[in-house]
Amino acid sequence: MYEHKATILIVDDNPKNLQVLGTILKQTGYQIIVAQNGFQALKAVKKILPELILLDIMMPEMDGFDVCKKLKESPETQEIPVIFLTAKTEPDDIINGFKAGAVDYVVKPFNSSELLSRVNTHIELAHTRKLQGVLEMAGAVCHEINQPMQTILGYSELLLMNIKPDDKVYEKLQKIKEQIEKMRQITRKLMRITKYETKGYLKGRIIDIDKAST
Repeated sequence: MYEHKATILIVDDNPKNLQVLGTILKQTGYQIIVAQNGFQALKAVKKILPELILLDIMMPEMDGFDVCKKLKESPETQEIPVIFLTAKTEPDDIINGFKAGAVDYVVKPFNSSELLSRVNTHIELAHTRKLQGVLEMAGAVCHEINQPMQTILGYSELLLMNIKPDDKVYEKLQKIKEQIEKMRQITRKLMRITKYETKGYLKGRIIDIDKAST
């Protein structure tokens, strides 16, 4: 189970369902936000971005499919994993759910352990994707600054070759060269770390959802 307890938005027009789900998730340590219709849900995510959304389909005025589509259209909310939690069991409903952008589809009545397993899995996957994005960005930045440092190092070495050691400028250039070399070592280490993390560690953390929920 993921150590960080995330904030989850539950969207359901049935108060009893909200109460049952809220109790299950709170007992596990999650922070809960509730909405009784699609409009409330879209307003809620503007105030607090949840890390996962449990979304009913059959709701008045705006059904769950439309809510999910609107969430996926917004840059602020499109990465939030959405799990449909509904009594609709027709194959077309399940297909439409995934087409709308959901990451999972759980049918009511649900098994509490299975639901929690799927919630934990999708939250962990979301955090893994975010971490991978940060690492890739760090690696790209290191790559970008490596070339300017190489240029500075090259010019400093060229100048040192043409200046006598007893010249006052020589010592300053030598210090510049030493500091640039230290910076290059740091960026190279960081690039190696990010490459290892994104291709090795993170790859090993990909979870089979079907196995995790059994």
